[in-house]
Amino acid sequence: MTQKTLAIFQESLRCLPFQGVTIKDFGEKIHIRPHTLYNYISGQVPSAKNYRYILYVLEKEYPQALRQGEELAERADTSFFN
Repeated sequence: MTQKTLAIFQESLRCLPFQGVTIKDFGEKIHIRPHTLYNYISGQVPSAKNYRYILYVLEKEYPQALRQGEELAERADTSFFN
């Protein structure tokens, strides 16, 4: 997992509420505690197993959140002020 893929992962989780699913509901659906997901959003690096599983579910169930996460992470890499 690279820094870029981790940023995409975090942004994708942040985009879930805009897709109509709360972090709490998503956590219950995939059997991962919501506070763990919030920790991942805040910067904690997930285990490889959790990372792969969450990305799998995002790709399958919430591809729009994943696409938005990719766009937001890409925009964060490019500075608007330089």
